Amino acid sequence: MTPVNTRSGLRSRKVSRRMARFWRCEDGSYSIEAVIWMPIFALILAVITNVSIVFASESHMLRVVQDANRAFSLGRHDTTTETEDYIRANLAYLKAQLTVTSVLQGGTILSNVSIAASDLMPLSFFTSAFEGVDVNVTAQHIIEF
Repeated sequence: MTPVNTRSGLRSRKVSRRMARFWRCEDGSYSIEAVIWMPIFALILAVITNVSIVFASESHMLRVVQDANRAFSLGRHDTTTETEDYIRANLAYLKAQLTVTSVLQGGTILSNVSIAASDLMPLSFFTSAFEGVDVNVTAQHIIEF
């Protein structure tokens, strides 16, 4: 008859207890959740960054168009072509295909700038969702000269 409390019997009990404790333990569950959620968080952050830059660029485009119209209104630009060139020159940093039009209508100058939203996004990630979406900025100003 072999005694129950032999060294090998104690070792096997310790191992089985450790294995049981390992399978019940949930201490590492937060690590797994972080691994699962981190790519989703990064994706959301990238989309927010892209859209934020589009809105900031739109705001700057509006300011440039308003300045150009004001300059024409005060007589600093002689033709609508000069106004369009001013707008293109000040928005050249965007390095995108701009569509710029300026027309005179009944004592006001009306300028419009159009650009693809995907051209304004700094991260070339998830831009396909914005294909076909254009950012249009229009401003008008009464001619004072």
